[in-house]
Amino acid sequence: MKNLLFTTLVAIGFIFSARADMQVVVSISNQTAWLEDDERILMTSPVSTARSGMHTPTGTFQVSEKDLSHISTIYHVSMPFYMRLSGEPFGMHAGYLPGYPASHGCIRMPKAKAALFFKNVIVGTSVLIVPN
Repeated sequence: MKNLLFTTLVAIGFIFSARADMQVVVSISNQTAWLEDDERILMTSPVSTARSGMHTPTGTFQVSEKDLSHISTIYHVSMPFYMRLSGEPFGMHAGYLPGYPASHGCIRMPKAKAALFFKNVIVGTSVLIVPN
C-alpha cells in the first residue's frame, strides 16, 4: 500500500518535500534525467541535451539558482522552470524535445516534467551529468 501511495503522490506532482539528500542524474547517451534519493528513483524525464557541434558539460554540479520565468541573456528565449547549474551559463529547463540532442548545451525537459523537477529540487541539489 505504501508504494501505491508513493506512486500516486509522484504522479500528481508531490515528492513529500525537497530535501538536501536528493540528486538529479542526467544521462546524455540515454537522453534521460531522474531525481533520486538515497533509496529510490523518485521521477524520470526524457531530455534533450546538446546537438552536434555544441556541448553539454559532464560532471557534478549543484543547482545554484531557480528562476520560474528565466529569459536567456545569450539567446533571448524563454526558459521556463530554469535551474542554473553551479553558476554556469547552462542549466535544466522546459523546452522543445524533438527526440534527439538538439540544445545549445542546456538540458531541456518537457514543461510538465521541468515543473516537477523545479518544484522538488532546492538550491544546492547535486546534479550529476554522465555521458552514458
